[in-house]
Amino acid sequence: MKKSLAVLALMGAVGFSQAAVVENPILKKLVEKGILTEQEAAAIDEQLAQEEAEKAKYQAEIDKTAMEAKEKLSKLEKKWGDMPALAGKFKKFEIGGKAYIGYTYTVDKKQYTGNNDRGDFEVRRFYFDTKAYLNDKDHIRFTTDLSAGTDYKLKIKYGYLYKDISGLIPHTGFEFGVAHTPWIDFEEHTGWWYRSIDKTFIESSNGMGLWPSADLGINFKTKTPYVSSEIGMFNGEGYDKINTSSKNSSGIHNSFEGRITYHILGNGDKKLSPTKDQYANVSLHLASNIGYNDAYLTHKNLNLYHIHAVYNHPMFLIAAQYGKVDYNTQSANAGDGYSVNFEVRPVKDWSIFGRYDYWKPKNKQGTTTAYWDKRRAYYVGVAYTMNKYVKWIINYENFDYSGKDDLANTAKSSSYFDKSQYKLTAELSW
Repeated sequence: MKKSLAVLALMGAVGFSQAAVVENPILKKLVEKGILTEQEAAAIDEQLAQEEAEKAKYQAEIDKTAMEAKEKLSKLEKKWGDMPALAGKFKKFEIGGKAYIGYTYTVDKKQYTGNNDRGDFEVRRFYFDTKAYLNDKDHIRFTTDLSAGTDYKLKIKYGYLYKDISGLIPHTGFEFGVAHTPWIDFEEHTGWWYRSIDKTFIESSNGMGLWPSADLGINFKTKTPYVSSEIGMFNGEGYDKINTSSKNSSGIHNSFEGRITYHILGNGDKKLSPTKDQYANVSLHLASNIGYNDAYLTHKNLNLYHIHAVYNHPMFLIAAQYGKVDYNTQSANAGDGYSVNFEVRPVKDWSIFGRYDYWKPKNKQGTTTAYWDKRRAYYVGVAYTMNKYVKWIINYENFDYSGKDDLANTAKSSSYFDKSQYKLTAELSW
């Protein structure tokens, strides 16, 4: 029994030997001590040799299969690399998104609005973004936008082809489709980093209240160290009114919009981080929106004149802007105003921010007994960046409309529009 156990224990430890001759020193010792006979030792050597031969055979087959697979993969990569993008092959495919989820507690003047104080959880925005790259620069982008109103609606935020034309116009490319408009996205990535709590001054309903950050059209974008620009032609009403027709138009009826920016520190062609980089920009932004909201028969064209300046240091940011809108209507869009905002970053991952907006419409909004003729918006808050995916924001907002009140006509009274809001926001990025 002991002899059999010893033979089994040694089978895994001995090396390769010839089937007929015992050359393994361990087996020889066992033969000398009488534990194994020469025939038994030779049998063990022969069995181990067969096992080693089988292993070598299998390993050779594995190596051969791996080599064949590698060659086939190389041929496929070469074949698909030469195929056009429409065949379904992209150089790179990116998926990402952004969401603004929060809680808002609102206080307004019940004697005018009839509303009680109220608190609501919100999904203010939920963007799902895909980019398919045809080469290093050219790509197709498709972004959906889930936004809140009386209910939640899913819309196309961006859907365009970006084509680099640097060979024709240096440092330039264009977006064609549901593309960026020249201003808002630029400000959200240089001057106002808190889109999750409210829009920029130009777009906010408590500011200038104009079109959003995307529209159907074409937008040419140029970036150099000291000068960047965007010049576009669009339908004019924005992606959230993308079905607005031009049934009253005859001839050119689009919006022409442009931005030119002087980058004082010469980093206009770089992607900058507000907590790591220093930058200073001065921008001029102009637009002529022909027949805005399809008002062609009355020749109600909207012209915008807008200047903006921002200075950012990793410890703080300060920005200011002024805008004037000529618009031949009684609308509150016609008028002028300004906005200033700041951010202080006293310690890593924490920031304190504030903003003040002022807008004065050209005409009183309401009636002779109940109206508003100025509006002011105040924002102040604290933000904590938990990681690269999550930022928490807590802030207070106050909207103050000046004018005249009339309890017999509450919906036109300035106090009807006054309100305060307390917000908690989780800004998610991935």
